[in-house]
Amino acid sequence: MAGVLSEEGAVNVAIREAAVLVLRWGQPERVLVERKNCGLDTYWSCDIALPGGGIRRGESIVEAALREAWEEAWIHPGMVKVEGVMEPEMTLRGDNRIHPVLARPRGPLCPMPASNEVDRVFWLDTRLLREEPRRVPHPRRGVIVEGYMVAGGVLWGATLRILRRLYRDA
Repeated sequence: MAGVLSEEGAVNVAIREAAVLVLRWGQPERVLVERKNCGLDTYWSCDIALPGGGIRRGESIVEAALREAWEEAWIHPGMVKVEGVMEPEMTLRGDNRIHPVLARPRGPLCPMPASNEVDRVFWLDTRLLREEPRRVPHPRRGVIVEGYMVAGGVLWGATLRILRRLYRDA
């Protein structure tokens, strides 16, 4: 991981800027999430996440979130009405700042995995977020995390904090 050495000799980790799409619809409200491919040996395997990723040079937060939703969940940018951007959320490791983009569909959508990175895309019923997170085993990492087991994956970390903040404040 790249970093910059400060005058005191400590390494300051470079922060990666990322954007996620928080696409909501229905009553009770649902939010589009994806399961990162459990068959891949990556850090994010089996995580339940919002479609998103790194912001490219010259790209806005909104452009990045819409591009990532297209690349990962087959959500065409023209079918999304952006409502705003929430305050960013830092990952627990402190190396990613995630900018949530709030949006609604403009019409019917047929989300599906659009890359090898994702093996499932679905609408999460936000009533789940009323329950307190539990200690659950992560199926790929072999650790216990605070979150929810959902669709064979774990909703936890920054994604869970973003969604709980949104629905706690609503």
